[in-house]
Amino acid sequence: MILQSHLFTMVLYAFFVALVMSLLRRDGKKARIKYGLTLFLIMVAGALAFGWFMYLFI
Repeated sequence: MILQSHLFTMVLYAFFVALVMSLLRRDGKKARIKYGLTLFLIMVAGALAFGWFMYLFI
């Protein structure tokens, strides 16, 4: 099954959320791409940091 990896599922979710948010919140094509990429990177980095932080308490 393709969605067995939590990391892949998280990246896929971040991609679609960033795509929809950039289409809704920005007007120009260049602004949409920049905003979407920034949002995607922030979401992935934040999820990885939070996952690493939770791993400390295992």
